[in-house]
Amino acid sequence: MKLGKPSSLLVDSGGGWFDSPSPSAGVFRKPAFTMSFAGGVARLVSGSAETRLGHDPLGFLESRVSEGFAAVGYISYDYLEYTAPGAVTGGGKEGRRLPLLLFHFYGEEDFRVVPWEEVEVPPPGRPRRRAKAPPPRSNVSKDAYAGKVSAVRERIAAGDVYQVNLSRKFRFEPVDDPLFWFLDFYRTQPVPFAAFVDFPGFQLLSGSMELFLRKRGNSVSTRPIKGTAPRDPDPGRDAELARGLRESSKERAENLMIVDLMRNDLGRICRYGTVETGELFAVKAYSTLFQMESEVGGRLRPGVGLAEIVSSTFPPGSVTGAPKREALRVIDRLEPHLRGPYCGAVCLFLPGGDFAMSVAIRTGVNSPAGADFWFGGGIVWDSEAEKEYMETELKALAVSSVA
Repeated sequence: MKLGKPSSLLVDSGGGWFDSPSPSAGVFRKPAFTMSFAGGVARLVSGSAETRLGHDPLGFLESRVSEGFAAVGYISYDYLEYTAPGAVTGGGKEGRRLPLLLFHFYGEEDFRVVPWEEVEVPPPGRPRRRAKAPPPRSNVSKDAYAGKVSAVRERIAAGDVYQVNLSRKFRFEPVDDPLFWFLDFYRTQPVPFAAFVDFPGFQLLSGSMELFLRKRGNSVSTRPIKGTAPRDPDPGRDAELARGLRESSKERAENLMIVDLMRNDLGRICRYGTVETGELFAVKAYSTLFQMESEVGGRLRPGVGLAEIVSSTFPPGSVTGAPKREALRVIDRLEPHLRGPYCGAVCLFLPGGDFAMSVAIRTGVNSPAGADFWFGGGIVWDSEAEKEYMETELKALAVSSVA
């Protein structure tokens, strides 16, 4: 099918948004209406009309998908003020304050899921007007990042936390053609949870490989990622890097911390005794890096709705730290920027109530002012500032190669 200009495009390299073993794409045309939540109030926009909904955006979302609508959008990291009281994001941080929730809603006639090979897309390597754009600017220098790593290690030594995820913000030149840029981004590194959503005034661009939550019937699952290693063009060296990540006691311990955290989070909403750990320490290969992921799942208690699911698990543990509440406070003190959608969740809600939420990593916001992307990593006691800094550089590589 011809791609045209969808308002939302979700691409799944396999096992992601649509649970398909092969690459597929969800093409969403004009939304029936859009819901935003900001300043404590949810609003619905349909055409030129705006309606004030009140203070329960997740209840509204859940009711509309039960009526047959699909919804695509995000839950901002800063929504934590509603899910983790006492750990709110402080004022004075740099960055544009976007709605905490923003979703397009589609009737069943307004979207299709098709095999990726059936989607007509521009050929790779198309000329780019921004080919000689200046390199991105990071808001945290190498020395400053090292100081923040030291500050986290001090908190670990004091026994306050075990792990904290720290991020840097990168500002790129504005993307001149966001949809084609997104497609180039996906080609550079195909992932299970790629997303392009065109909102009024900005576009959300995401190339996440991490599942936050998937609900199918009364089953819920998560696959947290912790552990990163670079790829190498030499097959022998590449295999060594994968084996080194798989056998790293530091990376396995870091991954296990988040598995335990997510088991605890799912335990709040699942039937007693049903929360189980599945695959542990699986090393997945992507174009520019290896990632280590594990799996946790359970069966929901009767009567548990969307609001309770989100309030019990959000923000994702892999991009906060452990214990989660104190890690959130440390992040707030050390990071000078708003995270916005980054480290929140990009979401697909299907008619009837099943959903998939990705962890919004490798995620950015493009507007006429510029394209902002964030990259981070988990800091533990034996973290080395140089290696942690280079991990954020590695994660930025897939974006920099097409930006």
